[in-house]
Amino acid sequence: MAKIIQQIGKPIKSAWSFFAIGKRWQEWKYSFLARYKSSPADFWHGCLFASFWISLAIFPIGYGAREAMPLLCLLFLIPYYCHNWKDCVLRRLGPVWLFYCVAIMVALGIAFSINPWASFLHAGANFSKAFILPFIAMECVKSLQDLKRLVWACVFACFWQGIDGVWQAATGEDFVMGYKPHSGRLTGSLGDYSVGNYLALALVPAFSVWYILRDRMDAWTTSFLMLALFWPALFLFQGASSRSALLAVAGAFALWAFMRHGLKNLRILFWPILVIAAFMSFQGIRLMPSGIVNDNRWDLWSLAWKIFWEHPWFGAGAGQYNPAFRSLGLAPEREVITISHPHDLYLDILYAHGIIGFCLGMVFIFGFLYWGWKNIQPHIRQAGTNPNKNLYWTLCAWFWLGYAAWLINGIFGHDFYRIWWLALAMCNMGIMIGAVVNGKNLSWQ
Repeated sequence: MAKIIQQIGKPIKSAWSFFAIGKRWQEWKYSFLARYKSSPADFWHGCLFASFWISLAIFPIGYGAREAMPLLCLLFLIPYYCHNWKDCVLRRLGPVWLFYCVAIMVALGIAFSINPWASFLHAGANFSKAFILPFIAMECVKSLQDLKRLVWACVFACFWQGIDGVWQAATGEDFVMGYKPHSGRLTGSLGDYSVGNYLALALVPAFSVWYILRDRMDAWTTSFLMLALFWPALFLFQGASSRSALLAVAGAFALWAFMRHGLKNLRILFWPILVIAAFMSFQGIRLMPSGIVNDNRWDLWSLAWKIFWEHPWFGAGAGQYNPAFRSLGLAPEREVITISHPHDLYLDILYAHGIIGFCLGMVFIFGFLYWGWKNIQPHIRQAGTNPNKNLYWTLCAWFWLGYAAWLINGIFGHDFYRIWWLALAMCNMGIMIGAVVNGKNLSWQ
């Protein structure tokens, strides 16, 4: 046996010596340790940024990655806080109390639930997969270069997910999980046509790569590159045929026009109309009045209202939509009896948390939306002569728009505790927060 091991070990040892792997490993190890000793805060921040960038870039790849990556980021965030608490974004964030509002809302949704343990499991699953992401994301923006890299992470995610959608349309299965189209609509690696909602939230900040490219290229070259980068994602977006995703993207463009020009300029209408017209050219039947009138959501919304009136103050509890309407002897007329949410972000919070929890939730959600607008909009309307500063605030604005797109998407979208959906929204919000807090102190000389 010893001779066999020696014979196997010889080629491995030769290869190790030939490629100088051992020497390079030692050099990398000493460089790694030296970097840690010289500046532990920078070291942990670098690890945090790299892991968060990867989580954004591979976000649609599967549940395993979306569960593991936030925890990996958290492992780097904690020592970063320990070494740099004085200068971290969280310590300098003015409206940090808004996070207390959502924490109390969730606690009430568990404590006063018709099934507290089930609500605890339903809401608690988001802690390690969504609720920690704003704190991770906000620490990952220290410079214009960081913002650019995060935009490219979104572009990369949209591009490869779009290629997956093209592959699914051509072969009948996506190349990640082997999912087939659902009801004739593309699903990508998410396994459902809600991939359109994912793309809506990811495409909005990704579109800001236009300004990064325009900083170095002319308009025609930039337009060609934009088409090359985004046609697969737009193909999947159309194939998923999500009306709420369309509304989110169109609304984001309308908000951008309003942020730049205000209501006096008619350009506020051009971009959202263009987005809707492009969608209708391929999926016009989805926007026909008959399709909208017969949508199952109206029935689901009615059930949510009835649950709310039965539990008006503290709600029926997080994730208790189905048990709550069944306990009232109700059932949806055009949807399956197993439906778990009312397909509306705001009604989901209202039925689950009642008036008190709903008010706390709206303070959190729209508090950060207003805070971001108040801090970003003046920089967009009154652009200065420094191109780097202008680009920084433009990219920051598009991450704010990505967060706003979630709130628009939520009018017809999922439930508040939909893990991947909430996680992506919290990423966009956290990046915006970090950019605003650090942008005030950056030197643009």
